[in-house]
Amino acid sequence: MLVQEQHGFISIITPTYNRTTYLLQAVESVLCQTYLHFELIISDDASTEDVEAALKQFQDPRIRYRRNPQCLGQFANTIAGLQAARGEFFSFLHDDDRWEPTFLEKVVPPLLSNPNITVSFSDHYVMDEIGQVDLETTQRLSRKYKRVGLAEGIHQPFYSLVANLSIPAVMASVFRGSILENEDIPPQIDLALDRYLAYLASRNGKAAYYTPERLTYYRVHSNSCTAASSKSFETARERYFSHFYYYDCLLADPAFSPYAAQLRQRKSVAQRVFANFSFKNGLGKQARSLYLQSLRTYPNFKSFAGLMLTMLPGSQRLLVANRR
Repeated sequence: MLVQEQHGFISIITPTYNRTTYLLQAVESVLCQTYLHFELIISDDASTEDVEAALKQFQDPRIRYRRNPQCLGQFANTIAGLQAARGEFFSFLHDDDRWEPTFLEKVVPPLLSNPNITVSFSDHYVMDEIGQVDLETTQRLSRKYKRVGLAEGIHQPFYSLVANLSIPAVMASVFRGSILENEDIPPQIDLALDRYLAYLASRNGKAAYYTPERLTYYRVHSNSCTAASSKSFETARERYFSHFYYYDCLLADPAFSPYAAQLRQRKSVAQRVFANFSFKNGLGKQARSLYLQSLRTYPNFKSFAGLMLTMLPGSQRLLVANRR
């Protein structure tokens, strides 16, 4: 049954760059929604593929295509799409992910019925590059981000959901647009934008609504941001430094003081992981600094061991040689 709402217009932002095959699957999953009152903004970061021509097959007036005159990068392209939004609510669907047809139908009603709810979200599946569901990884991530056992319904306030990273903002959430009023999203947040939006939604003791069904599909593949971060040093640097900034925002907010130890531990882990990555890429001095920062943020044996390793004569040369 198709659900035609007369209010509750939703802007769906899909940033894209040279992934037309996946993009068409994502677009199709949006156009199959049983909730009809939306616009789909395709924000093209100057792809070399002819994205606009590929989209013409759908002939749907709800699709709005915009293109950057030059490549701006993931963050700026996403913000450009967000700035073009006209809806009371907004949602993201990355160009390589998909929605179940009833996703919007099931997560939007709480936002329509309760003005205190600033984000409504569901659980999600993990799929591989050909679209096969990886159930083991799906269940592991549901446990890791504490959605297993999370009660259906309203959570107010929901600082704990933000601290636990429970809200999958980039493909399984719908936000109330008012969370962005009078907000300038700092460019330092960069690749932690999804987490930062959940944080903005949580402020002032607002409410979230959780639907414990898996209604969307998150794709992991060789060209995903997650995979790229392990291959490109610059991408890794941007990713980790944006997460450092994000944790600093939460730690500076008194509402998150009950979760300070948990947040410091997460930041320390991110600092250590990037220190490991730096060391393996021959940047011993930077790795040493990051291990020290990790220890100051949250003392732990692994960062101490990493720091000691950077001080061993010849250890870095041996590691780099073994990578060749």
